[in-house]
Amino acid sequence: MLLRRTRPQPDPMETLVVQWRLSRLAWEIRRLETDESRWARAHHLRAAEIAYDDLLVEACALAGIPVPAATPPVRRLIIESDLRVRGWTW
Repeated sequence: MLLRRTRPQPDPMETLVVQWRLSRLAWEIRRLETDESRWARAHHLRAAEIAYDDLLVEACALAGIPVPAATPPVRRLIIESDLRVRGWTW
């Protein structure tokens, strides 16, 4: 008899929190991209993008997705696509 190892399912509340945080950061990035009156806008935008990318890596761990070896913009698109295929929304 073959026994399969199954990966433990992530806590649904933890997944929900990560999805909410991704949503919040995505909204912040969109706001910063259009707000030309913000002081140090580029600095704030870069910080939000780094936080978003770090959170995507956390989401990959929860969803069991390997993090692709690519530049941050390309990695972001690949991870977002993989997460959406698995039913994640934000």
